[in-house]
Amino acid sequence: MDIEALETLVRRMMNYYDIPGCAMAVLDGEETTLLSFGTADIETGAPFGPDTVSGIGSCTKSMTAALALRLEEEGALDIDAPIVSYVPGFALWDEHATALCTLRDLLCHRTGVAGHDGAWPDNAISRVDFLRRLRYLAPNASFRTIAQYSNVMYAAAGGVLEAVTGKKWETLMEELLFRPLGMTHTHCLMGDAEKEDDLAAPHRWDHGLRRIPRWNIDQAGPCGSVMSTARDMARWLSFHIQGGLAPDGGALLAPAHFLNMHAPQILMDYPHVRGGRSLGYGLGWRVMEYHGHIVQQHTGKIEGYSAFQFYLPGLGKGAVYLQNLHAPDNPFIFAVQGWLLDAFTGRPEEDWHRVYTERRAHAPEDMYHHLEHDFMPETVIPGTKPSRRPEAYCGLYTHPGYGEFRVREEGGRLLLDERGVRGLVLAHVHYDTFRAEGVKEDTDLYTLPLTFFAGPDGAIAGFTFPLEPKVAPLVFRRVPQ
Repeated sequence: MDIEALETLVRRMMNYYDIPGCAMAVLDGEETTLLSFGTADIETGAPFGPDTVSGIGSCTKSMTAALALRLEEEGALDIDAPIVSYVPGFALWDEHATALCTLRDLLCHRTGVAGHDGAWPDNAISRVDFLRRLRYLAPNASFRTIAQYSNVMYAAAGGVLEAVTGKKWETLMEELLFRPLGMTHTHCLMGDAEKEDDLAAPHRWDHGLRRIPRWNIDQAGPCGSVMSTARDMARWLSFHIQGGLAPDGGALLAPAHFLNMHAPQILMDYPHVRGGRSLGYGLGWRVMEYHGHIVQQHTGKIEGYSAFQFYLPGLGKGAVYLQNLHAPDNPFIFAVQGWLLDAFTGRPEEDWHRVYTERRAHAPEDMYHHLEHDFMPETVIPGTKPSRRPEAYCGLYTHPGYGEFRVREEGGRLLLDERGVRGLVLAHVHYDTFRAEGVKEDTDLYTLPLTFFAGPDGAIAGFTFPLEPKVAPLVFRRVPQ
C-alpha cells in the first residue's frame, strides 16, 4: 500500500473541508499503521496524534451490541426473548409492540418508533428511568416493518442491560470489552475522558472554524458517548477482523454470536461510498457490498467530533479514523474509504478527491449547515401580537417522554431551556406562536414553532412543540406552581 499517497489524499481532503485534526489506524494483515494529521485544538495548537482521545459517536453502537451478545453468552439475558419477560414494566407505545419487542429489535432499529432525538440526552435521569419514558414516544410505523435509525432505542438498550445485571453500562463496557481488548484510553463518560492529558477539542465551521463546548450525553451513552483513540480503536477493529478473538487468542464472542452481530437483520439504506450498495443493518454494524466484497462499517458523529470504522471480513483489512470537526464528515470519510477499499482489493486507482470535492479551493459554506432544518410554517399572519405579557408564559413544562423544559423571561425576551441547552430565544411569529432556533436533535439543529395554549381558566396551560416531525406535535403541560 502506498501510504504516502494515502497521506496526500487525507491532507488534501482535510484542507478542503478545514478539518482541524485526524488520526487513523490502517490494518492490513498483521500490520497496523498509525497515521496522524493536524491539531487536536485550534486554540492550543496541540497535535492530533494516535493517542489523542476523541469522540467516536455512533461507532459506540457496535460496542453496545457486542456487550449485549457477551451478556447473552453469560446467560444474563436473551436478545430474542421479549424484554418485558425479564424487565418488568418495560413498555412501548402499543401493547402489541410491548409484548413482542426484543433487544434484537432495539439493536437493529425496527421498533417502528421515529427518531425522537430530542428525548434521549437527559442527564437528570438514569438509564433505567429512561425505559419508563418509552411508552410515551409515539411510533410512525408498524412494529418490525421498516428500519428507522434510533439513538433512543440504543439508549434504551443500555437501560435494559443495566436492569438485568444491576451494573452500570460503563462498568460493563470496561469489564467485558475495554479491559480484555487492552483499550486503556477509551471512556464512556465525559468526566473520565476529560481527565486525559491528550484530549481533542470539538470544532464546528460557521463562516470560519470555531472550537465549541463538549456535549455531555452520559445518560444516553450506549448510543454514542464513547471517546477513544486511533490506537485503541485499532484494537477494537482487530477484534472483529479476528472473528471475535481477544489479543490473547481467547474468544470474547462465540462464532455464532459474532456472525449474528454482523448479519443483516433488516433492510436499511444509508449513505455510503460511491460504488457501494447497502445490504442492511446488523447489530450495531452497517453491511455494504463494494464491487463484490462485503464491508462491515459504521459512521459516528457527536457534537464537534466524527469517526468511521470499517473492515472487510476474510481479507484481514480495515481502517478506523477519528476527526474533530462536526460536519460535513461523509465526504471526507468516504473519499478516504474509497481509496483504501481500492487499495485493499486491488482495484484501479481513482481520483477520490475529485469525487468528493467540488473543484474549488474550499468547501462552500452551505455544506457545513446541512444538519440545520427549518420546520416553521410557510405562512405568517402579520399584525398580530402575543395575547399576554412575557411573564405569563414563564414556568416549568413537562412531557412524559421528554421530561422538563423551562420557559423564562430575561430582558423582555422569552427564553427556552431545553434541559442542558439553555437560553434558546423564543421569537414571536404570530398570536401565541414563537420561533425556537437551535433546538438540538442529536447532531442536527432544528428551528421549530412553539405554540402556547390556555386552559379553561384562561391561564397558559401548556405548549405544542413538533420535536419529532414524523409524528403529531408533542404537548408539554405546565407544571402547577
